[in-house]
Amino acid sequence: MTERTDPDERLGVTLTVDGERREVKDVWWFDSLLTVLRDRLGVTGPKLACGHGRCGACTVRLDGDLACACLVPAAAAEGSDVETVASLRGAGGGLTDVQEAFVAAGATQCGYCTPGFVMAVTDLLERNPAPDGDEILAALYGNVCRCTGYGRIVAAVEGLAAGGREAP
Repeated sequence: MTERTDPDERLGVTLTVDGERREVKDVWWFDSLLTVLRDRLGVTGPKLACGHGRCGACTVRLDGDLACACLVPAAAAEGSDVETVASLRGAGGGLTDVQEAFVAAGATQCGYCTPGFVMAVTDLLERNPAPDGDEILAALYGNVCRCTGYGRIVAAVEGLAAGGREAP
């Protein structure tokens, strides 16, 4: 990324968001990827909560790797593939097994953190279809939920890891 010295300087950013190429003009050089997704492109799955990369509510996959969109400068994401929770589709375009497990386990109280958790769990299960308890907790470590107490979230993931799902 080029060092910027003029705070009024703006740039254009091209991203592939959930499979669709999107161009955004007049991006402030200090805008985060989250700001561009939500405020400029209307992509509302990733949420702004802490703004410091400590809660996971803004989790996306950036070129295949999990990232906190609030920490990624939009300019640094130029040309990247961004997957949000909206890109996840189950059979027939419905809910994925991860999303269904969250609903069935009651792991979605207010729902604000749910997209970040779903992204983290989906990523985990794609990498390791049968994680043990420690691996599940490690995968959820970067996500914060103030409503559920985590028990139902962990139960949903344990159920999926025990084989109660189709392959992602």
